[in-house]
Amino acid sequence: MTSKKETSDLEDRLQALTSALKQKEKEIYSIQRIGRALSSTLKLDDLLRLIMQEITVLMDADRSTLFLVDKNRGEIWSKIALKAEVKEIRQKLGKGISGHVAQTGETINIPDAYNDPRFDPSTDKRTGYRTRSILCMPVWEPLSSGEQREIMGVIQVLNKKDGHFTEEDEALLETLSSQVAISIANSRLYHQLEEKYQEIDLLYDFEQQLSEVYELPRLLHQLLEKTLSHLGAQWVLAAFPMENRIVFVGAGPQGEAVYDTHGRVHPDWLHFMQYPSLEALQQNAEWLQSYFRLEKALPLQALSVLFSPMPMGEGRAGVLMALGIETGDFEQLEDRQKMVDLVAQKIIRAVELHNLRESLIKRERLSAIGQMLSTIVHDIRGPVNTIYGFVDLVADEATTPEERQEFSRIIRQEIQSLMNMVTEVLDFAKGKTSILPRKTSVKKLMERFKPRLEQMCRSFQTHLHLNVQSRQILYADEEKLVRVFYNITKNAIEAMGEGGEMFIRIQDDDGYVVFEFQDTGPGIPPEIQEKLFESFVTSGKKSGTGLGLAIVKKIVDEHRGHIELESAMGKGATFRIKIPVMSKET
Repeated sequence: MTSKKETSDLEDRLQALTSALKQKEKEIYSIQRIGRALSSTLKLDDLLRLIMQEITVLMDADRSTLFLVDKNRGEIWSKIALKAEVKEIRQKLGKGISGHVAQTGETINIPDAYNDPRFDPSTDKRTGYRTRSILCMPVWEPLSSGEQREIMGVIQVLNKKDGHFTEEDEALLETLSSQVAISIANSRLYHQLEEKYQEIDLLYDFEQQLSEVYELPRLLHQLLEKTLSHLGAQWVLAAFPMENRIVFVGAGPQGEAVYDTHGRVHPDWLHFMQYPSLEALQQNAEWLQSYFRLEKALPLQALSVLFSPMPMGEGRAGVLMALGIETGDFEQLEDRQKMVDLVAQKIIRAVELHNLRESLIKRERLSAIGQMLSTIVHDIRGPVNTIYGFVDLVADEATTPEERQEFSRIIRQEIQSLMNMVTEVLDFAKGKTSILPRKTSVKKLMERFKPRLEQMCRSFQTHLHLNVQSRQILYADEEKLVRVFYNITKNAIEAMGEGGEMFIRIQDDDGYVVFEFQDTGPGIPPEIQEKLFESFVTSGKKSGTGLGLAIVKKIVDEHRGHIELESAMGKGATFRIKIPVMSKET
């Protein structure tokens, strides 16, 4: 028979096993919950909060904290501190229990914190919290091994509710720390991929802006505002030489937009743009405020400022600065520095494109001015030649006083035409409507044009066929229509050369007067016929500028008329101008 003592021992063992089984069930259930929590999010802040909640419950503790190692600052930090007022804790590596574990990689289990010299009570004093027992363990990088193992963080569990932390607690926390390490590594990878995607998207936006936005201040502001948002910086500022000035441009946290230029800056600032450094920037903070016209103090602390030089050619350089960047364990400064360098290259390219566009615009303007002057000189030759011819006739002793009076009238008329031509070309360049319509007849119009026409035909030995059948009255600008006829016949006669034939027919057609000009020249190539009336399009003339027919089209349009062209290679060309018969009231 079993004795009472044996029975009691069995009951005690059974109770102990039952209690152990319940504890294991609790641990397994908690581990499952932690697994679900770790796989539920990839955002670091949410992940840290879930980790601490589950570990605190599993370890039957009062509070848990996960510190992450910030290698750049030589610190450990935590954004989550449960059941305390402190939302972020930072301390140097090697300082305090958690700092010691982060530096050495040792696991520390302290039953009574205040009796351990490594414990720093300053946090307790600041928060009013009382620390009793501590279990602190390193979290190793999941891909590190051997001598190259690196610590990514530290899990610190405080105040076991029932006594102090045991070896079983240490084993359990070690298992959990490996899961935590993998989850944090996944979160880090997700964050890096997300940043790379944002960088690609940002660079794509930059390329679009470079091709769509031509105003340099607006383009630079858009580039810097997007950079500011992407880097999480407080200010992004740039200074660079352009022509004989220094441009200062920037974007700030409240939508501030800076764009200013200075003809003269301090030599030390020019040296800073060539060789930027935090020390030089801190020493010259007043210049920074002044040149960028900033009222607020700027963050110029170490590890929060990034520079990128901008070589602008000819030994000159600018600088791009990102100020007030938040640095943390997973915000890699190297990646941010690469981003700043890329933005600097985009600014250099934007300035180069701006300079190229300005250069092309200046060339086009000079070219247009040259072509306009060439057109004026070219078209002036006709009236000048007419004036020369009639001056000789006036000087001829054989001419009668009546003939001299008529020749003088024609000379004055041609001089007026010269002045009108200059005004007309300038008005055309400005896009002005410059006709001054008056009541006139077709007969009077041709009497005005005929002396100049006959003078041109004599000069080129062109045989003229003139057939005027219309006697209509037009409401038109006589001087401008004579210019139209002159440009068309002059082009035709010059294209034919000496010995050609010119046919001019004028007749009525259903409310229009049709002026038809036909030559026996080489014809107009088919490839330019559709755009012949555009500016700077010419054919068949060595000295042609391509403005004559553009002016013709503009004058005809202003008279509400139409112009048509028929031409075949080797068979000459025919221009038909239709001017409506209209009263002054219409």
